[in-house]
Amino acid sequence: MGDLNFNKHQNDTDHITISDIANFLNTDFYGENLEIKGVASLNNIENNKLTFSKGNLAKTCRCKALILVPLDFKYDKGSICSFIKTTNPRLAFAKVLGEFFSDKELQGTHSSTIIGNNCVIDPTVSIGANCYIGNNVKIAKNTVINNNVVLSNNVIIGHSCYIKSGSIIGEDGFGFDFEENGTPVRIPHIGSVIIGNNVEIGAKNTIAMGTIDSTIIDNNVKIDDQVHIAHNCKIGKNTIITAKAEISGSVSIGENCWIGPNSSIIQKVQIGDNVTIGIGAIITKNIDSNKKIMGFESLELRELIKVKKEIKYGK
Repeated sequence: MGDLNFNKHQNDTDHITISDIANFLNTDFYGENLEIKGVASLNNIENNKLTFSKGNLAKTCRCKALILVPLDFKYDKGSICSFIKTTNPRLAFAKVLGEFFSDKELQGTHSSTIIGNNCVIDPTVSIGANCYIGNNVKIAKNTVINNNVVLSNNVIIGHSCYIKSGSIIGEDGFGFDFEENGTPVRIPHIGSVIIGNNVEIGAKNTIAMGTIDSTIIDNNVKIDDQVHIAHNCKIGKNTIITAKAEISGSVSIGENCWIGPNSSIIQKVQIGDNVTIGIGAIITKNIDSNKKIMGFESLELRELIKVKKEIKYGK
């Protein structure tokens, strides 16, 4: 693939009005149709800025601003603020921010990036500086890849994904068998990594290729920074994996799960749908759907042993 123009630009916010935002959210607005020139927190709101409020704090605003508020918000006709009512103000704010006020990547590939043979990369894809794309890689439309990212051979990336800087996807997993004298022998990995649509991969993540079958990250999965996902894992739709979680080989995680920071999941564990795993939890056995699993909080060793005996832990 030849070098393409690669730059950043910010959306032109000089002529965005409240009616533009209301039309985008497919709803109406209350108050004056102001021109909106930026965003702010509710505590630091200024004229011609956008913010959101989940409750009645919006009534404290004394500026000519736009506030996204809940459906049950009581609008004061004497207010100088303008309002848009929505079922989820924070979600609506996120969507408006992304549409009108966020930096947008232009389509293209930075000249320092290396792309292998037989790749299929949609022309709407953006790839940053110093990336390495192996052979036979497929990347679908509107995906953004930041800087210093490695996609090894045969990796497949769906559309509208976002991969942050420094992540390594599709290199060998950590798998060994042993000679009779105990010498470890690497098991060659010949699978790949398949990532669905609208997936976010945080900075400095590692996602290992499958041993034979592929490691699979399903649609709408969001992964925070510095997460490790080992070979042959399967992560279900809409699951959130937060910073520094470690997921060992052949783990299966269902849909709509939340994996807390610094949690560890031992190999081959099966986790159902709608499971919440708290910060620092260590998962050593299967978890049924709709469970909430939390770890101990800073117990001294003697206290931990006492608690484990009381609850007959491990029996």
